[in-house]
Amino acid sequence: MKKINLILITCLILCSCQNNNEQLEVFPVEKINSSNPDPNLALNPVMNGSISFIAGKNTPKNATYRMYFDTSENPKTVFDLTTTEKKYTNLKINKTYYWRVETIGVKGEVLASSPIWNFTTDNKIIVRTQKDLELLGSNKYSTIEGTLVIGDLFSLTETLPPPTDISDLSPLSDLTHVIKLVINNNNSLINLNGLSNLKVIYNDLFIGQGQNLSGGNSSLVDISALSKIQSLNGTLIIYNNNKLKSLKGLELLKSIRKDLVIEDNSILNNFCALTTLFNNTGLSENYYVKNNKYNPTKKDLIEKRCNN
Repeated sequence: MKKINLILITCLILCSCQNNNEQLEVFPVEKINSSNPDPNLALNPVMNGSISFIAGKNTPKNATYRMYFDTSENPKTVFDLTTTEKKYTNLKINKTYYWRVETIGVKGEVLASSPIWNFTTDNKIIVRTQKDLELLGSNKYSTIEGTLVIGDLFSLTETLPPPTDISDLSPLSDLTHVIKLVINNNNSLINLNGLSNLKVIYNDLFIGQGQNLSGGNSSLVDISALSKIQSLNGTLIIYNNNKLKSLKGLELLKSIRKDLVIEDNSILNNFCALTTLFNNTGLSENYYVKNNKYNPTKKDLIEKRCNN
């Protein structure tokens, strides 16, 4: 009888150990987009985004996570997490970031470690709040090798988002070169002061987006901060800025490689800043000027009938 009881007790102990979750192997976390054939090719936003992962099998409910995340191939910067997501802001443009995750038990022990993964940030910076604009300015970029969107750039199929709260571009005073600049859907922006050191826009300049979209900047009255711009290798769009009366600030603009679009600026009646452009026959492609208070032809501008 004693022998049978001993066997029974031993069996109960073994069964108890097998059912104890702490004895099970905790699997490493998985990437949230692990089904993508090559997820590292996806570009991540610069200003605001998140890194998400899936807890590994057998992870205890009360486990936490330790993320290592920076630009080193063996990342060292530590973030302690209670959820399976790390939100970030103000990363560097067109930069590769590396990250890995440890699963941490209640006693602080490492239960599992992931591989090191990486992603590359986009070459487009989209800024929708004054706070984020100030964060961007803290980098003191002189050159942005990509697109800077102050507000919104959206496609024909997208719904217009709410206007931004951006009112002051002075944090961008170090900026001298940018590939493409979009200033659109900023109803609190009165002027472009802060861009007065900007000398080169390699591609397009959009002040309001155009293309039959309800974009624009409803409070913008002054674009004179653009006074150092001499050429554009893309298109110039000035669209739906209902308080803009004059194009003062574009006097040095001598060439536009693509189209000039100035539409739906309801009180715009002074185009005299463009006389240099047309005296130099600097517009290479199409001229679209309509639905403004004054809509001069190219001949009008060449003959200096530039305001009304």
